[in-house]
Amino acid sequence: MESTAIEFRYSCLEILKFLSSPIEQVQFASHVEYTDYKCEFVSWWFDDLAMESLPKGTDLINQSFSKSEKLTLCEFTNIFTQNISSEVQSISELLKTYQWQHVIESAKVALDKISVKLI
Repeated sequence: MESTAIEFRYSCLEILKFLSSPIEQVQFASHVEYTDYKCEFVSWWFDDLAMESLPKGTDLINQSFSKSEKLTLCEFTNIFTQNISSEVQSISELLKTYQWQHVIESAKVALDKISVKLI
């Protein structure tokens, strides 16, 4: 795997780890002010990483993840898509919703399936 793919993989997994951690989300919100945190998190996953291209994936996604890992990321992406709304919410409001809790739990499952150890 070339360095660009390694860096992209690391970035993807760092965002997935962030999405799996309500503690990190609250810490982030305490340092960075947004009107709509969910919109920002969605932007990271879909706009920055182009995960909506799964299961086919972009060239960079294909270089960075195995077929089974891409399927795992695709499953998470589908759950993420199904559990986001257009409602503007503070971080505390967001974390209280069933839909966001489902996103968090799904991110944890995806990380476990990919079996990564992040520094």
